[in-house]
Amino acid sequence: MSNKSNFLDKMTNWFEKWVGPIAEFTNTNIYLTSISDAFTMQMPLIIVGSFALLLNIFICSGTGLAKYESLAWLANYGTVFSTINYACISCMALWSCVLIAYSLGKKKGLKPEFCAVLSAVCFLILTNQENIGGNLGASALFLSFFVGILSICLYGKLMSYEKIKIKMDASVPPMIASSFNSLIPVAITLLLFGLIAGVLYGTTQMYLNDIVYKVIQVPFNQVVGSQLGVSIIIILSQLLWWMGIHGHMAMNVVAKPVRQAAIAANMQAVAAGLLPTQWYTLAYVHTFTNLGGGGVVISLAIAILLFSKRSDRKDITKVSMIPLICGISEPMVFGLPIMLNPIYIIPFVLTPVICGNIGYYALVSGFLTPSYVESIPGMPMFIQQFLAYSGQWQAIVLTVLVIVIGVIIYTPFVLIDNAQAKKENQ
Repeated sequence: MSNKSNFLDKMTNWFEKWVGPIAEFTNTNIYLTSISDAFTMQMPLIIVGSFALLLNIFICSGTGLAKYESLAWLANYGTVFSTINYACISCMALWSCVLIAYSLGKKKGLKPEFCAVLSAVCFLILTNQENIGGNLGASALFLSFFVGILSICLYGKLMSYEKIKIKMDASVPPMIASSFNSLIPVAITLLLFGLIAGVLYGTTQMYLNDIVYKVIQVPFNQVVGSQLGVSIIIILSQLLWWMGIHGHMAMNVVAKPVRQAAIAANMQAVAAGLLPTQWYTLAYVHTFTNLGGGGVVISLAIAILLFSKRSDRKDITKVSMIPLICGISEPMVFGLPIMLNPIYIIPFVLTPVICGNIGYYALVSGFLTPSYVESIPGMPMFIQQFLAYSGQWQAIVLTVLVIVIGVIIYTPFVLIDNAQAKKENQ
């Protein structure tokens, strides 16, 4: 028992020293959390926009219902869905900028609604004026991060200087007084962004969005969205989960922008009549790495029901089954527990890594076409994968395969848990 305790203490101390600070930084940094908050608030738009594209293809396109002569009139109404998709997906960067500024302004004690408007204006100042509509989508996501943060930091700093505020008489209505109060800080903020845009274009003949996209966003997406990058994200996420920290949420600060850019790129490809190519989407996560919750815990639950001789383990698993089917693993992680349990750390990390790489090869080989519909969190298993991968039967087959592989990996450790319990009871 003492050896087990020493091993657990050493492992916990190692994680607290090296992994803990990463989670603490991502969860407490107001700039990173503002980006994460923005994507969370934007999720309904992404889901609705992606399903609008799906409906447009299935109903109004030449490969959908409109291909039949009696229903050819449906092709005239494709804009019903395409306009929704454009507003939700092709303007993604603008909404990200607005929501980042809203969240950050709120954290800094500023008026969040005005911060949102101010950041949108700053964002448009830096955009190619001759092609604004084509520069609001996924290619401008990183620019939206910078503008949403820098505009509010600058505005907030200027608002702290009382000498540059225009003071109005007490008889002036508060809303008007507040507007004049912030007039000079707003003017300075907009002027500085105008100078950045003008000087940059005047010297390079390039807009800031193009530079950020080519120099920062593309390399970042290629690194984080690579097979190795995603594998590292999975490992760190699972280690954080094992420590009792919501690993998926913690790593979303890095991973979510890449996934959002990928799903937007896939939607654009499909809308143009091309095949989607970006494999690292939320559907990939829900199918291969977080199926039945973080760590593919649904497989552990099945292994326990089949092979565990511990009644306490089976009781907790039975209660947890419905949440697991909907991708909620907390009852198992904290109730079994998996957290800080040295027996299950290896399969808890290994299973999603192996299944994630199986998913990678399935997607890049063409066996499964990458998703262009945003996966809906909390939806029951199989239905979630079927919808996210646009009704592909391969998604169902791979979901079953992931569960089976997970059961195979978890089963030896369930047997070890049985032996450990038997030894402790003797």
